[in-house]
Amino acid sequence: MSDERTNHDLEQSLRAALRPADPGADFPAGVLARLAAEPARTLRPARSLATASWLTFALAASVVLGLFIAHERQVRRTEQGLEARRQLIQALRVTGEKLELASRAVNTTEHSTDSLHSGA
Repeated sequence: MSDERTNHDLEQSLRAALRPADPGADFPAGVLARLAAEPARTLRPARSLATASWLTFALAASVVLGLFIAHERQVRRTEQGLEARRQLIQALRVTGEKLELASRAVNTTEHSTDSLHSGA
């Protein structure tokens, strides 16, 4: 029951402290007079210097990371191009060897046919 009494007392104290009070007729004039008497204050920047420094660092890190990724992609494309070139050269060599072999076979067959027809 003491908890209920304590809660009730706390509630009554809060009601008394938060009870609306009439500030008086001269309250608005007093506020305006104080505002007019004080020099204009400059607004503080929304971000502190430390926050601005971190934002600058984060922006710089993002730019560097972007450049690194672009460079890596270019290197990969170059490597892929060189590999394709190597494969093409190898394919052309094999094709050349096969054509040479076919040419020899055709020429050998022609010489054999010529020698049979020549009566030699």
